[in-house]
Amino acid sequence: MVESRDTEPQQAATEPLPDKVMAQLTEIVALLSLTGEQYKQQTQITRQTASTEMALSRRSLMLAAGLLVALGAGVVMLWGSVLVFAGYLLYQATASVPLTAASLFILQVAVLYWCLRNMRYSLKQVGFSNTMAQIKSILRFTAEPAGGNNVNRPVD
Repeated sequence: MVESRDTEPQQAATEPLPDKVMAQLTEIVALLSLTGEQYKQQTQITRQTASTEMALSRRSLMLAAGLLVALGAGVVMLWGSVLVFAGYLLYQATASVPLTAASLFILQVAVLYWCLRNMRYSLKQVGFSNTMAQIKSILRFTAEPAGGNNVNRPVD
């Protein structure tokens, strides 16, 4: 009895595999090869998305830096003279220092809010949301589309 058990696996290993099994194994190898190629393509696309987002982030940071320079230099010179002129006109119209000061303060706060709102929008463009979504998709082996559409982001 012991001898028959030892000879059965040897006989099964020496017998040729049926054509159907060979065809299925060939198909599995072909599918694995195709999956590997698609995985490689997806990683290349992710690399391309990362480089594109890097370029867009760099551009947004440059825009934000430009806005800071404009806010610092331009506002000090131009806005100061506009406030002086508006203050003079308001004082001539109302002859009231408190009303003129309050009006100029409200105008200053409104312009500052506008500048900060635009700065916030520019800084929201910095990031790698699409790249991260694609990397998560690759690691999870899911067919979810990459999210993170930056075009319709709210300003506030």
